[in-house]
Amino acid sequence: MSLTVGVFGATGYTGPEAVRLLASHPHARVAFTTGTGGGHLPHEAGPTREAGAYLLCLPHGISARYAAMLRASFPEAVVVDLSGDLRLPTSEAYRTWYGHDHPEPGLLGQAPYGLTEVYRAEIAGARLISNPGCYATSVLLPLVPLLREGLIESDGIVVDAKSGATGAGRTPREDLLFCEVTDNFSAYSPGRTHRHVGEIEAVLEERCGHPLAITFCPHLLPVKRGILSSLYVASREEPKAAAAAIAHFYEGSPFVRVVDGKPPQLADVVLTNDCLISVHAAAPGRLVIFSALDNLTKGAAGQAIQNLNVAMGWPEAAGLPSGKAATSEVNAS
Repeated sequence: MSLTVGVFGATGYTGPEAVRLLASHPHARVAFTTGTGGGHLPHEAGPTREAGAYLLCLPHGISARYAAMLRASFPEAVVVDLSGDLRLPTSEAYRTWYGHDHPEPGLLGQAPYGLTEVYRAEIAGARLISNPGCYATSVLLPLVPLLREGLIESDGIVVDAKSGATGAGRTPREDLLFCEVTDNFSAYSPGRTHRHVGEIEAVLEERCGHPLAITFCPHLLPVKRGILSSLYVASREEPKAAAAAIAHFYEGSPFVRVVDGKPPQLADVVLTNDCLISVHAAAPGRLVIFSALDNLTKGAAGQAIQNLNVAMGWPEAAGLPSGKAATSEVNAS
């Protein structure tokens, strides 16, 4: 029998993506959705509906309250929180980056960070999982193996990241109107003001054993979906050595791949759960690393389902699209 899944927030951008992916999942099916408009339960009714798993595609400050209710009512169910509520280690860190007190501080430390390829062992069997941010996923996947092996310096990391407009959510805002975004390109939250910086640095500190600070500047692209991050790092290694270290770290992982030659582009990853990475020479003693993924799939709903797969002991790639599979089908034909 298929596992039943309740999807909270199915009228944003991430929620419908989760519903779309679950429609073709071999082991799970959508039991109910919450949201606004016809066909959806109100959010408040969701915690009364029993299911085998729940995906919380809700805003930060709200999502943790539903996670707490679901954990109390259905402790055997898998709850994956796609908001930022459970990503930071302490309530103090949460207040620093989100500007308000944590709604359910008792949940902090209970959920493994759902960067699947890095925390796979912790996610296996977990019943509460904190899904990473989209930018954080694109930055951490290349950095974690390189810092772990000491192949790059932890000081002076600069990240120049670009995202499609769906990364800002569906809440109406003037700067996201069609006439503001189309034929335009803009930076926002420069330096150290974007919330994802907090979780990136928390993970890197946990993996490296010492604090470090990055410079991070996101940009808004006039496209719907996709993230391309450019990471500038100090290193004495040749690009091939750094690329080989990343490839070795993710050997056996179905969705993270190192590509040779030209950097990955959004067209390579949109509508897939892939993250494609390339490494290139920059100024002497520096490397530039490119990381591309779909912010709604690998950066959100796809990774949430990947985490659900691991938590349930299913094949990690079950129900998830990969460009690698599509390429193989094309070549075979």
